Amino acid sequence: MLFGTAAEYGLESSYGDEIGGPELMQSKVVRWIIVLLALALVIGAVGWYKLFREVEQTSLQEASDEEWFKYGSIGSEAEQGVPYWIWRVLPKMFPEYLPGPGGYAALGVPWEQGQELPVGFSKKTVGFSRVSFNCAFCHSARYRLEKDSQPIIVVPGPGNTVRPQDYARFLAAAANDARFNPDNIMEQIGLIYELPWLDKLLYRYLIIPATKKALIQYGQDFAWSQERPPWGTGRIDPFNPIKFGILQMGIDSTIGNADMMPLWNMKVREGDALHWDGLNTNLHEVVISSAIGDGMTYKAIAHDSLDRIEAWLQEVPPPDSPFDANEDPASPYHLDEQLAATGKEIYEQHCAKCHAPGGERHRTVIPVEEVGTDRHRVDMWTAEAAKRYNAYQEDYDWGMRHFRDVDGYVAVSHDGLWLRGPYLHNGSVPTLRDMLKKPEERPKVFYRGYDLFDPINVGFVSQGEEAERIGFRYDTRVPGNSNQGHLFGTELPEEQKEALFEYLKTL
Repeated sequence: MLFGTAAEYGLESSYGDEIGGPELMQSKVVRWIIVLLALALVIGAVGWYKLFREVEQTSLQEASDEEWFKYGSIGSEAEQGVPYWIWRVLPKMFPEYLPGPGGYAALGVPWEQGQELPVGFSKKTVGFSRVSFNCAFCHSARYRLEKDSQPIIVVPGPGNTVRPQDYARFLAAAANDARFNPDNIMEQIGLIYELPWLDKLLYRYLIIPATKKALIQYGQDFAWSQERPPWGTGRIDPFNPIKFGILQMGIDSTIGNADMMPLWNMKVREGDALHWDGLNTNLHEVVISSAIGDGMTYKAIAHDSLDRIEAWLQEVPPPDSPFDANEDPASPYHLDEQLAATGKEIYEQHCAKCHAPGGERHRTVIPVEEVGTDRHRVDMWTAEAAKRYNAYQEDYDWGMRHFRDVDGYVAVSHDGLWLRGPYLHNGSVPTLRDMLKKPEERPKVFYRGYDLFDPINVGFVSQGEEAERIGFRYDTRVPGNSNQGHLFGTELPEEQKEALFEYLKTL
């Protein structure tokens, strides 16, 4: 027969020619269960593949350590990643929530020609392509030596132009806008890319609604920051989010705003104080905890990435100073070698003890009463916070042991000093020349974020029309922004100050 007999299909019963009976019903139930289980497995496999499957960044497998630092994943995409195609269209849909024109460039992120993403962002597939930030988001410096020259990007330098708080606020504001909905976002995505049909369904019914909900919650979690002075350009409050979020401590009124730090030349001695206030003394823990703060969840591949970054940070040198004795004497970048040699002697007498490798107070915590600088950052971190971070084991025993409570600021190295401005832990003094002035003579208001280098004063141009247009207005009278303290060198005679200043240019 063309389709076979009933017996061949298991339909003939033991009751002769009668089709049916308990055995047949039981067989049908079993078959339906098998079919449903198979269907569930298929749906589950497809769901895992399209939503949760984690793929290595194959495009970066042969990348240098520097390129990896710029664009490599630190394992934060699953928790903090924004779906790539949503991320792409948000600036066009919601430009009014950015600090200026130009899309994400308005956030001050360095963007290399020909690159898909700005420096400090990684793109990784976790089910679907997601975008998140990495260490370079805060640790990439950008500068121009001349007004008409191309910007130079230095990693792992201090992120002098980036505006991390504005990025967070942009995402939250966009998600809270009624226009953030599947119809509008799918329309905008369709203008630049044709999603496959299954991806269209997932974006419309799962990914976009889930992203909106997550970003709204993200904004609510950071609502406490609205009650404090803004971070501004090139600054961040890195530890209050840790306290209030990961460590689940009650929200307090402390201000932790601090300048971005460079991460070059991080080969430290055992016990060297790290961060601005020395709240940890172990480089590995500093790298791991920073990634946790950025949303990293434990994955072996993320751990490998951070180990690679940690090793590189210990070897990468600071950028060479642009000041040179071979420059034309009329150039602002000309170095007076004889004057600098005199300044070196003054430096060794007055500064090296704290700021030169081998100095007895180098990379130690100087009590805030002694240095006299703004104490808000010190007051932000507590013994309870240190205890909780050392015990933190949310999804993995990270082995934290070196967080501590401190009451001062670290005497940091002066390597790459010319590119570290603005100066002090809160970035309250715009130039090195201003650092040698008494606090009452230092600028009370200036603008941060303009990338044009100031060779006359050594720092960045912080006054004038263009600096005001691009920069963030920094007022030293705002809580946490004080430019008081660090009187070392301010009492020197003017001729000694000039000699010291000339030597500082070389660092």
